[in-house]
Amino acid sequence: MVTSSNLLSQFASQMKSKGLLILISIRMVIAWIGVVASVLNFGKPPFGIAIAFTIYFFGSSLIGKSIIQKETSNKISNPTIMIFLVLDYLVLLSGFYLAIAAHPEGLKALPIQNSIFFTLFFLYQLYISFFLHRTFSTVMGIIVICGYLGGMVVANLQGVEVDFGYQLTPQGPNRIVFVLEILKVILLLAKTVCIVKLVSFLLAILENNNQRLSEELNEREISLIQNDRLVTLGSLASNVAHEIKNPLAGIKSMVSYLLAEEKSYLSNKDPLWYQKEKQILWKHRTKKEKREELDVILELFPFLERRDRFYFADRCIELGIDYKSFEGIPGDDNTSWDFIFLWLKYKTMENANLLISNAIDRTEKVISTFQQFSKPFADREKSYVKIGNGIRDILILYNQYWEMNRNLITEIDDQLTTYVNEASMKLVWSHLIFNAIQATEPKTGEIKVIVNKAQPETIEIKIIDNGIGIPKDIAKNLFEPFFTTKERGEGIGLGLYICKTIVSEQNGTISFSSDHGKTEFIVTLPILKSN
Repeated sequence: MVTSSNLLSQFASQMKSKGLLILISIRMVIAWIGVVASVLNFGKPPFGIAIAFTIYFFGSSLIGKSIIQKETSNKISNPTIMIFLVLDYLVLLSGFYLAIAAHPEGLKALPIQNSIFFTLFFLYQLYISFFLHRTFSTVMGIIVICGYLGGMVVANLQGVEVDFGYQLTPQGPNRIVFVLEILKVILLLAKTVCIVKLVSFLLAILENNNQRLSEELNEREISLIQNDRLVTLGSLASNVAHEIKNPLAGIKSMVSYLLAEEKSYLSNKDPLWYQKEKQILWKHRTKKEKREELDVILELFPFLERRDRFYFADRCIELGIDYKSFEGIPGDDNTSWDFIFLWLKYKTMENANLLISNAIDRTEKVISTFQQFSKPFADREKSYVKIGNGIRDILILYNQYWEMNRNLITEIDDQLTTYVNEASMKLVWSHLIFNAIQATEPKTGEIKVIVNKAQPETIEIKIIDNGIGIPKDIAKNLFEPFFTTKERGEGIGLGLYICKTIVSEQNGTISFSSDHGKTEFIVTLPILKSN
Protein backbone atom coordinates (compact mmCIF):
# COMPACT_ATOMS: atom_id res chain seq x y z
CA MET A 1 0.00 0.00 0.00
CA VAL A 2 1.33 3.43 -0.97
CA THR A 3 1.16 5.58 2.15
CA SER A 4 1.65 9.31 2.60
CA SER A 5 5.02 8.69 4.23
CA ASN A 6 6.15 6.75 1.15
CA LEU A 7 4.89 9.45 -1.18
CA LEU A 8 6.58 12.18 0.83
CA SER A 9 9.80 10.18 0.97
CA GLN A 10 9.72 9.82 -2.82
CA PHE A 11 8.94 13.52 -3.15
CA ALA A 12 11.87 14.48 -0.90
CA SER A 13 14.17 12.17 -2.87
CA GLN A 14 13.05 13.73 -6.14
CA MET A 15 13.54 17.23 -4.75
CA LYS A 16 17.06 16.35 -3.62
CA SER A 17 17.81 14.95 -7.09
CA LYS A 18 16.51 18.14 -8.69
CA GLY A 19 18.63 20.20 -6.30
CA LEU A 20 21.75 18.24 -7.19
CA LEU A 21 20.99 18.66 -10.89
CA ILE A 22 20.76 22.43 -10.33
CA LEU A 23 24.24 22.32 -8.80
CA ILE A 24 25.50 20.38 -11.81
CA SER A 25 23.93 22.99 -14.11
CA ILE A 26 25.74 25.82 -12.32
CA ARG A 27 29.02 23.89 -12.59
CA MET A 28 28.39 23.48 -16.33
CA VAL A 29 27.96 27.26 -16.63
CA ILE A 30 31.30 27.69 -14.85
CA ALA A 31 32.82 25.22 -17.32
CA TRP A 32 31.44 27.17 -20.30
CA ILE A 33 32.93 30.36 -18.88
CA GLY A 34 36.23 28.44 -18.84
CA VAL A 35 35.71 27.73 -22.56
CA VAL A 36 35.22 31.46 -23.20
CA ALA A 37 38.37 32.24 -21.21
CA SER A 38 40.28 29.64 -23.24
CA VAL A 39 39.21 31.27 -26.52
CA LEU A 40 40.09 34.77 -25.31
CA ASN A 41 43.51 33.66 -24.08
CA PHE A 42 44.40 31.42 -27.01
CA GLY A 43 48.19 31.59 -27.53
CA LYS A 44 48.66 33.40 -24.23
CA PRO A 45 50.12 32.05 -20.93
CA PRO A 46 46.70 31.75 -19.15
CA PHE A 47 45.41 29.49 -21.98
CA GLY A 48 46.67 26.30 -20.31
CA ILE A 49 45.10 27.27 -17.00
CA ALA A 50 41.73 27.96 -18.69
CA ILE A 51 41.84 24.61 -20.53
CA ALA A 52 42.62 22.67 -17.34
CA PHE A 53 39.88 24.59 -15.52
CA THR A 54 37.36 23.79 -18.26
CA ILE A 55 38.27 20.10 -18.44
CA TYR A 56 37.91 19.71 -14.67
CA PHE A 57 34.45 21.30 -14.43
CA PHE A 58 33.11 19.69 -17.61
CA GLY A 59 34.41 16.25 -16.71
CA SER A 60 33.34 16.26 -13.06
CA SER A 61 29.90 17.68 -13.97
CA LEU A 62 29.22 14.94 -16.52
CA ILE A 63 30.36 12.26 -14.08
CA GLY A 64 28.20 13.76 -11.31
CA LYS A 65 25.15 13.93 -13.56
CA SER A 66 25.61 10.30 -14.56
CA ILE A 67 25.84 9.23 -10.91
CA ILE A 68 22.69 11.18 -9.97
CA GLN A 69 20.70 9.62 -12.81
CA LYS A 70 21.83 6.07 -12.00
CA GLU A 71 21.71 6.21 -8.20
CA THR A 72 18.92 7.38 -5.94
CA SER A 73 19.72 10.72 -4.36
CA ASN A 74 19.40 9.23 -0.87
CA LYS A 75 22.52 7.14 -1.57
CA ILE A 76 24.55 10.30 -2.30
CA SER A 77 25.64 11.49 1.13
CA ASN A 78 26.15 15.11 2.11
CA PRO A 79 29.85 14.58 2.97
CA THR A 80 30.42 13.44 -0.64
CA ILE A 81 28.86 16.65 -1.94
CA MET A 82 30.91 18.69 0.55
CA ILE A 83 34.10 17.17 -0.82
CA PHE A 84 33.14 18.38 -4.31
CA LEU A 85 32.35 21.85 -2.97
CA VAL A 86 35.73 22.18 -1.28
CA LEU A 87 37.56 20.72 -4.29
CA ASP A 88 35.74 23.11 -6.66
CA TYR A 89 36.71 26.04 -4.46
CA LEU A 90 40.36 25.00 -4.42
CA VAL A 91 40.38 24.59 -8.23
CA LEU A 92 38.69 27.99 -8.70
CA LEU A 93 41.08 29.70 -6.29
CA SER A 94 44.15 28.02 -7.78
CA GLY A 95 43.11 29.00 -11.31
CA PHE A 96 42.57 32.59 -10.17
CA TYR A 97 45.97 32.88 -8.50
CA LEU A 98 47.79 31.07 -11.33
CA ALA A 99 46.14 33.37 -13.90
CA ILE A 100 47.48 36.39 -11.99
CA ALA A 101 50.96 34.87 -11.87
CA ALA A 102 50.84 33.83 -15.56
CA HIS A 103 50.13 37.31 -16.91
CA PRO A 104 53.22 39.26 -18.04
CA GLU A 105 54.68 42.14 -16.05
CA GLY A 106 52.54 45.22 -16.18
CA LEU A 107 49.32 43.23 -16.86
CA LYS A 108 48.97 41.19 -13.68
CA ALA A 109 46.01 43.26 -12.43
CA LEU A 110 43.85 42.22 -15.40
CA PRO A 111 42.53 38.91 -13.94
CA ILE A 112 41.20 40.88 -10.99
CA GLN A 113 39.76 43.72 -13.05
CA ASN A 114 38.02 41.73 -15.81
CA SER A 115 34.58 40.19 -15.30
CA ILE A 116 35.45 36.54 -15.92
CA PHE A 117 36.79 35.57 -12.53
CA PHE A 118 34.36 37.93 -10.78
CA THR A 119 31.51 36.04 -12.49
CA LEU A 120 33.06 32.70 -11.53
CA PHE A 121 33.25 33.70 -7.89
CA PHE A 122 29.64 34.92 -8.01
CA LEU A 123 28.46 31.63 -9.53
CA TYR A 124 30.37 29.61 -6.99
CA GLN A 125 28.90 31.71 -4.17
CA LEU A 126 25.47 31.01 -5.63
CA TYR A 127 26.46 27.37 -6.08
CA ILE A 128 27.25 26.80 -2.40
CA SER A 129 24.27 28.87 -1.27
CA PHE A 130 21.88 26.50 -3.05
CA PHE A 131 23.31 23.57 -1.18
CA LEU A 132 24.36 25.08 2.15
CA HIS A 133 21.56 26.94 3.85
CA ARG A 134 21.80 28.95 7.05
CA THR A 135 25.01 29.40 9.06
CA PHE A 136 27.52 27.23 7.19
CA SER A 137 26.63 28.91 3.90
CA THR A 138 27.52 32.28 5.44
CA VAL A 139 30.88 30.97 6.66
CA MET A 140 31.69 29.54 3.23
CA GLY A 141 30.61 32.81 1.63
CA ILE A 142 33.07 34.74 3.77
CA ILE A 143 35.80 32.28 2.81
CA VAL A 144 35.00 32.76 -0.90
CA ILE A 145 35.16 36.56 -0.56
CA CYS A 146 38.43 36.30 1.32
CA GLY A 147 39.79 34.10 -1.49
CA TYR A 148 38.81 36.73 -4.05
CA LEU A 149 40.40 39.54 -2.02
CA GLY A 150 43.45 37.31 -1.62
CA GLY A 151 44.01 37.79 -5.35
CA MET A 152 44.97 41.41 -4.64
CA VAL A 153 47.60 40.21 -2.18
CA VAL A 154 49.03 37.84 -4.80
CA ALA A 155 48.99 40.62 -7.41
CA ASN A 156 50.66 43.04 -5.00
CA LEU A 157 53.41 40.49 -4.35
CA GLN A 158 53.86 40.29 -8.16
CA GLY A 159 54.49 44.06 -8.28
CA VAL A 160 50.97 45.41 -8.86
CA GLU A 161 50.26 48.78 -7.25
CA VAL A 162 47.31 48.81 -4.80
CA ASP A 163 45.73 52.22 -4.15
CA PHE A 164 44.06 52.39 -0.72
CA GLY A 165 42.89 55.99 -1.11
CA TYR A 166 39.30 57.13 -0.71
CA GLN A 167 39.10 58.88 -4.07
CA LEU A 168 37.90 56.86 -7.03
CA THR A 169 40.76 57.00 -9.55
CA PRO A 170 41.04 54.99 -12.77
CA GLN A 171 42.56 51.52 -12.56
CA GLY A 172 45.30 50.33 -14.90
CA PRO A 173 46.75 47.03 -16.10
CA ASN A 174 49.24 47.23 -13.22
CA ARG A 175 47.22 49.32 -10.76
CA ILE A 176 44.32 48.24 -8.49
CA VAL A 177 42.01 50.69 -6.68
CA PHE A 178 41.03 48.96 -3.45
CA VAL A 179 37.74 50.88 -3.03
CA LEU A 180 36.51 49.76 -6.46
CA GLU A 181 37.28 46.12 -5.68
CA ILE A 182 35.45 46.40 -2.35
CA LEU A 183 32.43 47.81 -4.18
CA LYS A 184 32.60 44.83 -6.54
CA VAL A 185 32.69 42.50 -3.53
CA ILE A 186 29.68 44.26 -2.00
CA LEU A 187 27.87 43.89 -5.32
CA LEU A 188 28.79 40.21 -5.35
CA LEU A 189 27.40 39.75 -1.86
CA ALA A 190 24.24 41.74 -2.63
CA LYS A 191 23.49 39.68 -5.74
CA THR A 192 24.09 36.44 -3.91
CA VAL A 193 22.00 37.41 -0.88
CA CYS A 194 19.08 38.56 -3.05
CA ILE A 195 19.05 35.38 -5.11
CA VAL A 196 19.49 33.14 -2.06
CA LYS A 197 16.68 34.97 -0.21
CA LEU A 198 14.42 34.52 -3.22
CA VAL A 199 15.27 30.84 -3.44
CA SER A 200 14.77 30.44 0.32
CA PHE A 201 11.37 32.12 0.04
CA LEU A 202 10.34 29.76 -2.76
CA LEU A 203 11.63 26.78 -0.81
CA ALA A 204 9.67 27.90 2.26
CA ILE A 205 6.50 28.04 0.16
CA LEU A 206 7.30 24.59 -1.18
CA GLU A 207 7.89 23.23 2.33
CA ASN A 208 4.61 24.72 3.57
CA ASN A 209 2.77 23.16 0.66
CA ASN A 210 4.59 19.92 1.34
CA GLN A 211 3.51 20.03 5.00
CA ARG A 212 -0.09 20.77 4.03
CA LEU A 213 0.01 17.93 1.52
CA SER A 214 1.36 15.65 4.23
CA GLU A 215 -1.50 16.54 6.58
CA GLU A 216 -4.10 16.07 3.85
CA LEU A 217 -2.63 12.71 2.87
CA ASN A 218 -2.63 11.62 6.52
CA GLU A 219 -6.27 12.64 6.84
CA ARG A 220 -7.14 10.73 3.68
CA GLU A 221 -5.27 7.69 4.99
CA ILE A 222 -7.13 7.84 8.29
CA SER A 223 -10.38 8.23 6.37
CA LEU A 224 -9.65 5.23 4.15
CA ILE A 225 -8.58 3.11 7.11
CA GLN A 226 -11.69 4.02 9.09
CA ASN A 227 -13.93 3.46 6.08
CA ASP A 228 -12.34 0.04 5.63
CA ARG A 229 -12.95 -0.66 9.30
CA LEU A 230 -16.57 0.46 8.94
CA VAL A 231 -17.06 -1.90 6.01
CA THR A 232 -15.50 -4.72 8.03
CA LEU A 233 -17.55 -3.77 11.07
CA GLY A 234 -20.70 -3.72 8.96
CA SER A 235 -20.02 -7.21 7.66
CA LEU A 236 -19.14 -8.39 11.17
CA ALA A 237 -22.28 -6.78 12.60
CA SER A 238 -24.42 -8.53 10.01
CA ASN A 239 -22.86 -11.92 10.77
CA VAL A 240 -22.99 -11.45 14.55
CA ALA A 241 -26.58 -10.22 14.34
CA HIS A 242 -27.55 -13.33 12.39
CA GLU A 243 -25.80 -15.60 14.91
CA ILE A 244 -27.48 -13.87 17.87
CA LYS A 245 -30.93 -13.61 16.34
CA ASN A 246 -31.43 -17.36 15.93
CA PRO A 247 -30.67 -18.27 19.59
CA LEU A 248 -32.89 -15.38 20.74
CA ALA A 249 -35.77 -16.77 18.73
CA GLY A 250 -35.17 -20.16 20.33
CA ILE A 251 -35.10 -18.67 23.83
CA LYS A 252 -38.30 -16.74 23.20
CA SER A 253 -40.03 -19.83 21.84
CA MET A 254 -38.91 -22.00 24.76
CA VAL A 255 -40.03 -19.47 27.38
CA SER A 256 -43.46 -19.29 25.74
CA TYR A 257 -43.60 -23.09 25.65
CA LEU A 258 -42.77 -23.39 29.36
CA LEU A 259 -45.42 -20.82 30.22
CA ALA A 260 -48.00 -22.69 28.13
CA GLU A 261 -47.08 -25.97 29.88
CA GLU A 262 -47.48 -24.33 33.29
CA LYS A 263 -50.81 -22.89 32.22
CA SER A 264 -51.96 -26.31 31.00
CA TYR A 265 -50.91 -27.92 34.27
CA LEU A 266 -52.80 -25.24 36.17
CA SER A 267 -55.94 -25.89 34.12
CA ASN A 268 -55.73 -29.61 34.85
CA LYS A 269 -55.58 -28.87 38.55
CA ASP A 270 -58.53 -26.48 38.49
CA PRO A 271 -60.40 -25.77 35.26
CA LEU A 272 -62.01 -22.72 36.87
CA TRP A 273 -58.75 -21.09 37.92
CA TYR A 274 -59.04 -18.30 35.34
CA GLN A 275 -62.43 -17.22 36.74
CA LYS A 276 -61.00 -17.33 40.25
CA GLU A 277 -58.06 -15.19 39.15
CA LYS A 278 -60.48 -12.45 38.11
CA GLN A 279 -61.61 -12.21 41.73
CA ILE A 280 -58.07 -11.53 42.96
CA LEU A 281 -57.47 -8.02 44.22
CA TRP A 282 -54.40 -6.18 42.96
CA LYS A 283 -52.58 -3.40 44.69
CA HIS A 284 -49.72 -1.05 43.82
CA ARG A 285 -47.36 -0.41 46.73
CA THR A 286 -44.61 2.09 47.35
CA LYS A 287 -41.27 0.93 48.76
CA LYS A 288 -42.34 1.99 52.23
CA GLU A 289 -45.68 0.17 51.93
CA LYS A 290 -43.89 -2.97 50.74
CA ARG A 291 -41.76 -3.05 53.88
CA GLU A 292 -44.76 -2.42 56.15
CA GLU A 293 -47.09 -4.98 54.54
CA LEU A 294 -44.43 -7.68 54.57
CA ASP A 295 -44.67 -7.79 58.37
CA VAL A 296 -48.49 -7.63 58.24
CA ILE A 297 -48.73 -10.64 55.90
CA LEU A 298 -46.34 -12.67 58.04
CA GLU A 299 -48.55 -12.02 61.10
CA LEU A 300 -51.92 -12.70 59.37
CA PHE A 301 -51.00 -16.16 58.08
CA PRO A 302 -49.22 -17.87 61.02
CA PHE A 303 -50.64 -21.27 60.13
CA LEU A 304 -48.35 -21.49 57.09
CA GLU A 305 -44.93 -22.97 57.55
CA ARG A 306 -42.22 -20.36 57.98
CA ARG A 307 -40.67 -21.00 54.56
CA ASP A 308 -44.08 -20.98 52.81
CA ARG A 309 -45.17 -17.88 54.75
CA PHE A 310 -42.12 -15.88 53.59
CA TYR A 311 -42.56 -17.08 50.00
CA PHE A 312 -46.27 -16.16 50.07
CA ALA A 313 -45.56 -12.68 51.47
CA ASP A 314 -42.75 -12.05 49.00
CA ARG A 315 -44.85 -13.10 45.97
CA CYS A 316 -47.84 -11.01 47.02
CA ILE A 317 -45.71 -7.90 47.33
CA GLU A 318 -43.58 -8.42 44.21
CA LEU A 319 -46.53 -9.38 41.97
CA GLY A 320 -48.77 -6.61 43.35
CA ILE A 321 -51.42 -8.96 44.87
CA ASP A 322 -53.60 -7.75 47.73
CA TYR A 323 -53.27 -10.24 50.60
CA LYS A 324 -56.93 -9.59 51.55
CA SER A 325 -57.92 -11.84 48.64
CA PHE A 326 -56.77 -14.84 50.74
CA GLU A 327 -57.89 -13.84 54.25
CA GLY A 328 -61.02 -16.02 54.24
CA ILE A 329 -59.28 -19.26 53.31
CA PRO A 330 -58.91 -21.61 56.31
CA GLY A 331 -55.44 -22.74 57.24
CA ASP A 332 -56.42 -26.41 57.08
CA ASP A 333 -57.73 -26.14 53.48
CA ASN A 334 -54.62 -27.73 52.00
CA THR A 335 -56.15 -28.14 48.54
CA SER A 336 -56.85 -24.43 48.20
CA TRP A 337 -53.47 -23.39 49.58
CA ASP A 338 -51.65 -25.86 47.30
CA PHE A 339 -53.42 -24.35 44.32
CA ILE A 340 -52.65 -20.81 45.54
CA PHE A 341 -48.93 -21.59 45.70
CA LEU A 342 -49.12 -23.24 42.28
CA TRP A 343 -50.87 -20.15 40.92
CA LEU A 344 -48.24 -17.86 42.49
CA LYS A 345 -45.51 -19.85 40.75
CA TYR A 346 -47.40 -19.52 37.48
CA LYS A 347 -47.79 -15.73 37.89
CA THR A 348 -44.08 -15.48 38.73
CA MET A 349 -43.23 -17.37 35.56
CA GLU A 350 -45.69 -15.26 33.57
CA ASN A 351 -44.06 -12.09 34.87
CA ALA A 352 -40.57 -13.44 34.09
CA ASN A 353 -41.75 -14.44 30.61
CA LEU A 354 -43.00 -10.90 30.03
CA LEU A 355 -39.65 -9.43 31.11
CA ILE A 356 -37.71 -11.90 28.96
CA SER A 357 -39.96 -11.30 25.94
CA ASN A 358 -39.60 -7.53 26.27
CA ALA A 359 -35.82 -7.86 26.59
CA ILE A 360 -35.70 -10.14 23.54
CA ASP A 361 -37.91 -7.76 21.53
CA ARG A 362 -35.65 -4.88 22.47
CA THR A 363 -32.54 -6.87 21.55
CA GLU A 364 -34.08 -7.88 18.23
CA LYS A 365 -34.74 -4.21 17.45
CA VAL A 366 -31.10 -3.39 18.14
CA ILE A 367 -29.95 -6.31 15.98
CA SER A 368 -32.34 -5.31 13.19
CA THR A 369 -30.92 -1.78 13.27
CA PHE A 370 -27.36 -3.09 13.02
CA GLN A 371 -28.34 -5.32 10.11
CA GLN A 372 -29.84 -2.36 8.31
CA PHE A 373 -26.65 -0.33 8.88
CA SER A 374 -24.56 -3.13 7.42
CA LYS A 375 -26.39 -3.14 4.08
CA PRO A 376 -24.84 -1.15 1.21
CA PHE A 377 -26.72 2.06 0.44
CA ALA A 378 -27.19 0.97 -3.17
CA ASP A 379 -29.23 -2.04 -2.02
CA ARG A 380 -31.61 -0.05 0.13
CA GLU A 381 -35.09 0.60 -1.22
CA LYS A 382 -37.68 3.11 -0.08
CA SER A 383 -40.85 2.08 1.70
CA TYR A 384 -43.78 3.57 3.59
CA VAL A 385 -42.68 4.03 7.20
CA LYS A 386 -43.80 5.79 10.34
CA ILE A 387 -40.91 8.12 11.03
CA GLY A 388 -41.31 7.95 14.80
CA ASN A 389 -40.61 4.21 14.92
CA GLY A 390 -37.12 4.56 13.44
CA ILE A 391 -36.23 7.36 15.85
CA ARG A 392 -37.40 5.32 18.84
CA ASP A 393 -35.24 2.38 17.67
CA ILE A 394 -32.17 4.65 17.70
CA LEU A 395 -33.08 6.05 21.12
CA ILE A 396 -33.09 2.46 22.39
CA LEU A 397 -29.52 2.03 21.09
CA TYR A 398 -28.37 4.91 23.29
CA ASN A 399 -30.53 3.90 26.24
CA GLN A 400 -27.58 3.85 28.66
CA TYR A 401 -27.16 7.62 28.29
CA TRP A 402 -30.79 8.30 29.26
CA GLU A 403 -30.87 5.84 32.16
CA MET A 404 -27.69 7.10 33.80
CA ASN A 405 -27.00 10.78 33.39
CA ARG A 406 -28.81 12.67 30.60
CA ASN A 407 -32.38 13.87 30.41
CA LEU A 408 -34.31 12.82 27.31
CA ILE A 409 -37.53 14.59 26.31
CA THR A 410 -39.57 13.22 23.42
CA GLU A 411 -42.57 14.72 21.65
CA ILE A 412 -43.14 12.25 18.83
CA ASP A 413 -46.25 11.98 16.71
CA ASP A 414 -46.18 8.27 15.90
CA GLN A 415 -48.86 8.55 13.20
CA LEU A 416 -46.80 10.61 10.73
CA THR A 417 -45.88 8.49 7.69
CA THR A 418 -43.46 9.17 4.85
CA TYR A 419 -41.88 7.37 1.90
CA VAL A 420 -38.15 6.99 2.62
CA ASN A 421 -35.39 4.45 2.99
CA GLU A 422 -35.81 3.55 6.65
CA ALA A 423 -32.31 2.13 7.18
CA SER A 424 -30.66 5.21 5.70
CA MET A 425 -32.78 7.54 7.83
CA LYS A 426 -31.88 5.53 10.92
CA LEU A 427 -28.26 6.29 10.13
CA VAL A 428 -29.17 10.01 10.04
CA TRP A 429 -30.96 9.81 13.41
CA SER A 430 -28.00 7.89 14.84
CA HIS A 431 -25.50 10.60 13.77
CA LEU A 432 -27.61 13.52 14.95
CA ILE A 433 -28.59 12.01 18.30
CA PHE A 434 -25.07 10.84 19.12
CA ASN A 435 -23.65 14.24 18.16
CA ALA A 436 -26.12 15.78 20.62
CA ILE A 437 -24.99 13.31 23.29
CA GLN A 438 -21.34 14.21 22.72
CA ALA A 439 -22.12 17.93 22.85
CA THR A 440 -23.81 17.76 26.27
CA GLU A 441 -22.41 17.31 29.76
CA PRO A 442 -23.10 13.96 31.47
CA LYS A 443 -24.98 15.30 34.51
CA THR A 444 -26.68 18.41 33.14
CA GLY A 445 -27.23 17.32 29.54
CA GLU A 446 -30.71 17.54 28.09
CA ILE A 447 -31.73 16.32 24.65
CA LYS A 448 -35.13 16.93 23.13
CA VAL A 449 -36.53 15.04 20.13
CA ILE A 450 -39.63 16.48 18.48
CA VAL A 451 -41.53 14.96 15.55
CA ASN A 452 -44.57 16.86 14.34
CA LYS A 453 -46.35 18.20 11.28
CA ALA A 454 -44.84 21.59 10.47
CA GLN A 455 -46.95 22.20 7.36
CA PRO A 456 -49.75 20.25 5.70
CA GLU A 457 -47.24 18.47 3.44
CA THR A 458 -44.14 18.39 5.68
CA ILE A 459 -42.88 16.40 8.66
CA GLU A 460 -40.43 18.30 10.86
CA ILE A 461 -37.94 16.45 13.06
CA LYS A 462 -36.03 18.53 15.62
CA ILE A 463 -33.10 17.30 17.71
CA ILE A 464 -32.21 19.91 20.32
CA ASP A 465 -29.42 19.82 22.90
CA ASN A 466 -28.18 22.21 25.58
CA GLY A 467 -24.49 21.78 24.74
CA ILE A 468 -21.84 24.42 24.19
CA GLY A 469 -23.06 25.27 20.69
CA ILE A 470 -21.29 25.48 17.34
CA PRO A 471 -18.87 28.40 16.75
CA LYS A 472 -19.98 30.70 13.93
CA ASP A 473 -16.60 30.54 12.19
CA ILE A 474 -16.98 26.82 11.49
CA ALA A 475 -20.74 26.69 10.95
CA LYS A 476 -20.45 27.24 7.19
CA ASN A 477 -18.19 24.17 6.83
CA LEU A 478 -20.24 21.82 8.99
CA PHE A 479 -21.72 19.79 6.11
CA GLU A 480 -18.47 19.67 4.11
CA PRO A 481 -16.78 16.25 3.71
CA PHE A 482 -13.78 15.55 5.97
CA PHE A 483 -14.51 18.59 8.14
CA THR A 484 -14.42 17.75 11.85
CA THR A 485 -13.93 19.55 15.15
CA LYS A 486 -12.97 16.35 16.97
CA GLU A 487 -9.51 15.19 17.88
CA ARG A 488 -7.57 13.25 15.26
CA GLY A 489 -8.65 9.62 15.30
CA GLU A 490 -12.05 10.36 16.91
CA GLY A 491 -13.78 11.28 13.70
CA ILE A 492 -13.17 11.70 10.01
CA GLY A 493 -15.66 14.48 9.28
CA LEU A 494 -18.12 12.51 7.14
CA GLY A 495 -21.09 12.12 9.52
CA LEU A 496 -23.02 15.30 8.74
CA TYR A 497 -22.00 15.16 5.09
CA ILE A 498 -23.54 11.67 4.85
CA CYS A 499 -26.63 12.90 6.71
CA LYS A 500 -27.13 15.74 4.24
CA THR A 501 -26.63 13.39 1.29
CA ILE A 502 -29.14 10.85 2.62
CA VAL A 503 -31.78 13.46 3.50
CA SER A 504 -31.44 15.03 0.04
CA GLU A 505 -31.97 11.61 -1.56
CA GLN A 506 -35.23 11.32 0.43
CA ASN A 507 -36.40 14.69 -1.00
CA GLY A 508 -35.90 16.33 2.38
CA THR A 509 -33.80 19.12 3.88
CA ILE A 510 -31.48 19.44 6.86
CA SER A 511 -30.44 22.64 8.61
CA PHE A 512 -29.31 23.83 12.00
CA SER A 513 -29.18 26.84 14.29
CA SER A 514 -26.84 27.23 17.22
CA ASP A 515 -26.21 29.57 20.13
CA HIS A 516 -24.33 29.06 23.34
CA GLY A 517 -26.33 26.56 25.35
CA LYS A 518 -28.58 25.42 22.51
CA THR A 519 -28.10 23.66 19.19
CA GLU A 520 -31.03 22.60 17.03
CA PHE A 521 -30.87 20.36 13.97
CA ILE A 522 -34.01 20.35 11.84
CA VAL A 523 -34.83 17.67 9.26
CA THR A 524 -37.87 18.04 7.03
CA LEU A 525 -39.42 15.23 5.01
CA PRO A 526 -42.46 15.10 2.74
CA ILE A 527 -45.51 13.77 4.53
CA LEU A 528 -47.44 10.80 3.15
CA LYS A 529 -51.17 11.09 3.55
CA SER A 530 -52.87 7.90 4.69
CA ASN A 531 -55.49 6.43 2.38
